[in-house]
Amino acid sequence: MAYQKIIVGIGVLLGLLLLRRTKPTFLKAILIGLAISFGLTFFTEKLLVNISFFSFGILTLGFSIHQGIHKKWRNFIIGLFAFLSFLWSLSHWPLIGELRFLMIIPIALYVWTLVKKRETENGLSIITILAWYELSEFLILMEQWAQLV
Repeated sequence: MAYQKIIVGIGVLLGLLLLRRTKPTFLKAILIGLAISFGLTFFTEKLLVNISFFSFGILTLGFSIHQGIHKKWRNFIIGLFAFLSFLWSLSHWPLIGELRFLMIIPIALYVWTLVKKRETENGLSIITILAWYELSEFLILMEQWAQLV
């Protein structure tokens, strides 16, 4: 699943390119935290991988709460799906395939944001990272389905 790191890496690079457009300092901190969290996945030490995993979950939860408080529901849903993916992976709950299938929803919301609201969206950098992560999760499901056929 090396392609998953490549896909998320593209999202992180695109998100970092949009760093200047991210206005509130809180969102900048989340963006930098997500980039560092992704960077930690390249180390083989188990502690750093665990820190990366948990920081991703905490940062996506913080982003979702922030967007919910400010009534930015598209961003909230995109962040919520990323957090739910973290939660499902952490708890090893069943129905992960269904959750990965539902990643179509935040991906579609991200595309809609790019088409309609690109210039006015403050959290575009963060939702770019999260949408590319969600795309990688969806592609995991597609790969599993292809192996069944």
